[in-house]
Amino acid sequence: TLAWGVNLPARAVIIKGTEVYNPEKGAWMELSSMDVMQMLGRAGRPAFDNKGEGILITSGSELQFYLSLMNSQLPIESQFLKRLVDNLNAEIVMGSIHNITEAANWLGY
Repeated sequence: TLAWGVNLPARAVIIKGTEVYNPEKGAWMELSSMDVMQMLGRAGRPAFDNKGEGILITSGSELQFYLSLMNSQLPIESQFLKRLVDNLNAEIVMGSIHNITEAANWLGY
């Protein structure tokens, strides 16, 4: 779908139904909170719009879950440090870093 991996910003995003079929489990499952946030995050991208709207259509039994999701702050868990060496090497290969001083400055950001 457009929610995963395609850079297609929109002014409005409508999620019509929050269940997806999981063939591994052979059952319908609720979308994960991260999937919902990813989809709604397409609405109102700063480079394209000054506002966006997200509409979520779900069952009454799941309403409280999605309301709490929209009203709470999720922690941001960066994975950057786990790949720091790879990122530094990539900067060297691209020519952004030429010496130890530039590498130290890059690490200081």
